[in-house]
Amino acid sequence: MVFDFNKLGQWQLILHLLYTVVLIDAMIPGADHKTWTYEIKSMESSSSDDNLLNLDLSVERVSRGVYAISGTININLDIEEDDGCDIEAGAFRSDNGVNDYKVLPFKMPRQHLFSALNSFYKDMLMETFSECSDLPVFEEKFEPPLEKRVYTLDKCQFSQDGFPNHLSEGFYKILISGYGSVQWSLTIVAQVEPAT
Repeated sequence: MVFDFNKLGQWQLILHLLYTVVLIDAMIPGADHKTWTYEIKSMESSSSDDNLLNLDLSVERVSRGVYAISGTININLDIEEDDGCDIEAGAFRSDNGVNDYKVLPFKMPRQHLFSALNSFYKDMLMETFSECSDLPVFEEKFEPPLEKRVYTLDKCQFSQDGFPNHLSEGFYKILISGYGSVQWSLTIVAQVEPAT
């Protein structure tokens, strides 16, 4: 194996710079804290078959400036492994909340629901839902099937844990799409503002 020491030196310089940035970031008070806050503005859902999946969710005002999600998710079929029940999510941003949303690099690629439960859901949402709903909570890995039942959400306010420390202010749209026996979607719009 032949090394190009010029390229190797460049990589060492890049790694040294990254290491320096990490050290400086760790020394700055508040650098690991969120510089933003958010307010849920709207939520829309659709289902190609309400008899199989009915998303009855809405934004609810909890107190002045505090909004949450409440409602039910009625799943009327057992979801098994390898049944084609896929899910994906994308994020978009607009300066003013009008229809000029631009695609953001934050996304969850299309995958089976159980893969999403074991990664994105577990890492970013499960802790929140454990306190305000009867959605699945698990330690290591979700054990199929996801049985048909009605899940209830009661004033769920989403933690910022698992999200970037810095977000530009503006309007953010999250679009979650599901495929399989029923096609469904959930669109959430939130306004991000600087934390005070």
